[in-house]
Amino acid sequence: MEEYKPCFSCGAKALNFEGNCHEYMLSSPGCYEMFTEVLEKEYSDFRYSKAHHYTVDAYATQHPGDVTNQKAINSVGIHLVSLYFLFEKSMNLDSAAELKMAFAQFNKTHKMVQPLQKLEKFNGLTIFDIWDNEKPEHHFELSKIWAKSSWDAWAKERITIEKWALHFLEETGFNIKY
Repeated sequence: MEEYKPCFSCGAKALNFEGNCHEYMLSSPGCYEMFTEVLEKEYSDFRYSKAHHYTVDAYATQHPGDVTNQKAINSVGIHLVSLYFLFEKSMNLDSAAELKMAFAQFNKTHKMVQPLQKLEKFNGLTIFDIWDNEKPEHHFELSKIWAKSSWDAWAKERITIEKWALHFLEETGFNIKY
């Protein structure tokens, strides 16, 4: 059996085995396993932890799930709004994490996030590049590059994402900290 096979969602070189996947972020089991191993590093080793926000946003937006599943739709939209503020508005990571939680709560009652056109292919880094890196000093920058490439992949939906973000700010008066 081959050691790796491509993830059907993000195209990553993924571990080749059968197993569990996320409830609504669709991926191959091997891709999801690599993601959980990276999360384990970020939770248990301070040298990896500061990249966590990038890791979660990048993975979620590269694994959008079924467009008929509202949890999957919300997940992609919420993580894309976070990436919008990180890369278009130069928000710092702590503020973006706070904003992401506030936007998720706002979306529960306002139901702004709607299905986006699913991407055919992701270019740039994938979870494999992060998982395969064994140098803690490179983890943060690799994760940031991965998140930026994930954001760039959704370029054709930027206007919609920006509308969601700006409507949220107008309605809530959320205090943006850069």
